[in-house]
Amino acid sequence: MEHPSPDAGSSKRARARVPRAVLVAGGTIVALIGLSLVVVLAAPKGPTAYPPGSPEAAFQAFYVAFETGDVEGAHALLSSSVKGQMTLSEYRRLDSDQAWQRHGDRRVLLLGADLTDDRAILRLRLDEFSQGGLGGNRYSSERTIRLVREGGTWLIDEPIVGIENVAYGL
Repeated sequence: MEHPSPDAGSSKRARARVPRAVLVAGGTIVALIGLSLVVVLAAPKGPTAYPPGSPEAAFQAFYVAFETGDVEGAHALLSSSVKGQMTLSEYRRLDSDQAWQRHGDRRVLLLGADLTDDRAILRLRLDEFSQGGLGGNRYSSERTIRLVREGGTWLIDEPIVGIENVAYGL
């Protein structure tokens, strides 16, 4: 009758550890890939199309004008009361101060809209991304934007440039 040597038992245990470690590492990699796919598939592919004439479409037009550097177009989408606080030349200066917003890795998501007669409040989530570490960081915050309907057109009813309130600069 042969008896296994003491080295044979430890050799079997050592071999058993390697596959377990490989399984854990493989499982971790698969989990990370799965999580990445969920994030990629859950994120919107591009801008959402809103019904023409809606407060959402008005804000989207305003934000696109800002993003593309169309200062006159963005200013034109402000309410008369905001334009009374900010002339086009003042808005141009503030736009120059706020240009940093165009260069950040930021996503603006519409969470909902509350409408009452000729007033609307849009609820937004801002997701900002920064590189670093393992895949970078995401910071999210929520914000509201007020709109008012003047002459049948929805207009931004607060002094903002991009998504930032600039009332303090006036």
